[in-house]
Amino acid sequence: MNMFNKKKWHILLGIMLTIFLLVQVGRLFFREQEREIRHSIYTAVKRAYPKAAQRFEQSHGLKLFKTGLDLSPGEASPGGAHGTVILIHGLDEPGLIWMNLAPVLSERGFKVLIMTYPNDQSIKASSTFFFNQMASYFAPKKRSVSIVAHSMGGLIARDMLTDPSFAYFQKAKLGKVPCIDHFIMVGTPNHGSELAQFRFFTEIRDQFHNLFNKKTHWLNGLLDGAGEAGIDLLPGSRFLTELNSRPLPDFIDIQVIAGTVSPWSDGEIPKFIQHLQQNLPLETRPASRALKKTLVSMSLIIGDGLVSVNSARLNKVPLTMVQGTHLTMIRNISVSSQRIPPAVPLILKMLTP
Repeated sequence: MNMFNKKKWHILLGIMLTIFLLVQVGRLFFREQEREIRHSIYTAVKRAYPKAAQRFEQSHGLKLFKTGLDLSPGEASPGGAHGTVILIHGLDEPGLIWMNLAPVLSERGFKVLIMTYPNDQSIKASSTFFFNQMASYFAPKKRSVSIVAHSMGGLIARDMLTDPSFAYFQKAKLGKVPCIDHFIMVGTPNHGSELAQFRFFTEIRDQFHNLFNKKTHWLNGLLDGAGEAGIDLLPGSRFLTELNSRPLPDFIDIQVIAGTVSPWSDGEIPKFIQHLQQNLPLETRPASRALKKTLVSMSLIIGDGLVSVNSARLNKVPLTMVQGTHLTMIRNISVSSQRIPPAVPLILKMLTP
């Protein structure tokens, strides 16, 4: 009997795995159709529960960073002598991504604003929301800000700044939105990530975090979007194709920071190969050169574990590589950790005149 039950479980597992693989393969050919279906579900939920949708939207937006161990946006922020920095998170981020950077920026005299948004909705919807927040929060004051964006947050900011329908820089000249001094992208998949199609693990983490938040409505899991962002993040998506066809503004300081989980930095690989060549026979040099190419290629492809270095790279934009995963290059896993994430001092240097 036990053998029979075990066999049934193996068959069921095989069927489930086959269905999962078929769905993933099918998604490659029907991305836009899936996106439209997801968007229709999202729109239907918002129409069915308008009050909940309104409350949910009002809980997001630009908020002043509250100092202390409470990492949620608050209503008080000291400083501002060195300017204003807006921090915008990525996909399925429950709010801890700025646990190391935000306090340091505030201590150094920056006014820190945290931008939150329904992260599962389409990236275009998020960039529209970001634009409206910039207009309502800062107008009619004419001032300048810097943007530091992690992961998908970089795409949202890029879309807001380059989409002609927003006419961002024309409106900035009129004082309707703030001017941009610096724009720093950290681990941004500028050319997409194949791992976006397996993002249900991060979505579970996001919803699990919301489950224990007393302020979270039971509909929030649907009101933050129906997964359109995950489709926009796939390489070759309609959104990324259109975004990457637009030129970047050359009159603001734009920087890219990419993480790598490789044990070697850019400069260490050549030194390692040189050491090998000095200690091995001459006939092994072709093999050592091939090894160098392989190590460099692996480092670029693996990247931070979620975003490859080549995906983060943008033409004519300076790129700096740091050691760390998609998360650990910008934040610690534990709040009590004294480790300094490598991207934090780099961002400070980029923002400080």
